[in-house]
Amino acid sequence: MLDETSIALAELPAPLALGRSAEIYPWRDGRVLKLFLRDCRREDILQELSNTRAVSRTGINAASCHGTVEIDGRIGIILDRIDGPSLTKLPESRAGEFFSVPRYLADVHLQIHNEKCPQLQDIRERLISNLDLESLSFLSREEKESIRKYVSSLPAGDRVIHLDFHTENIICAANGRFVIDWMTAAKGHPAMDVAFTYYLMKDAELFPGISLWQKIFYETVRQYILSKYLKRYFRVSGLSRVDLEPWRLPVLLFRLGLWNIESERPRLQFWIRQELQGIPKG
Repeated sequence: MLDETSIALAELPAPLALGRSAEIYPWRDGRVLKLFLRDCRREDILQELSNTRAVSRTGINAASCHGTVEIDGRIGIILDRIDGPSLTKLPESRAGEFFSVPRYLADVHLQIHNEKCPQLQDIRERLISNLDLESLSFLSREEKESIRKYVSSLPAGDRVIHLDFHTENIICAANGRFVIDWMTAAKGHPAMDVAFTYYLMKDAELFPGISLWQKIFYETVRQYILSKYLKRYFRVSGLSRVDLEPWRLPVLLFRLGLWNIESERPRLQFWIRQELQGIPKG
């Protein structure tokens, strides 16, 4: 049940931030409204609401949820306001922090993976259910059956995994580093989460519309951060790059299944086909 509100979209102040799926607006009582775009699936929004509430009861630094509203046909979640730059923008205000960004990224990820949250859906179950999404309809029935068997055989896990973990989803507040955007969260093996971050920082598209020189610069920066992040995470956790390899296909399926970004679609389909060649058929 959505809370009632008499506010119209035109009455809201300018948004604080814009994302692929939602806009963030100031809200009363020092909170923020995360107002989802019209094309965002209702079930995904409710998934974020449920995940955010569940994660906020763990030891993870995450904003608490204070209900939902509907404004001009769009669903919004009311959250604690967390003031501070994202980890991406931290060096802009504190230049000396640039070389600490990979360590912060790894340490926050390790903290997440120390937590359990039984209320979250098992990532293997979610991957299998995602096979029914329209974005994965290019797969044949036989390929989907092979994927089901493969995913079911992957290591189980009971740790919180974020599945959209990158520097822009960490807010550096005065009282700590907070992780936001829990729509994709699940419980499972940490290697899946690290493999997804690896994809985001190595293979995901950069900001659309940037120049060639900007692309070269940002690509160099994120590869530096990725390398140092992995080195620290592996050293502390005991995992290795080998542990990530079985999760490559699930990462690609998860990315295409949920986001279905048009510019990424051809290469994700190609990579999925490549990975399928390496798993048992039928």
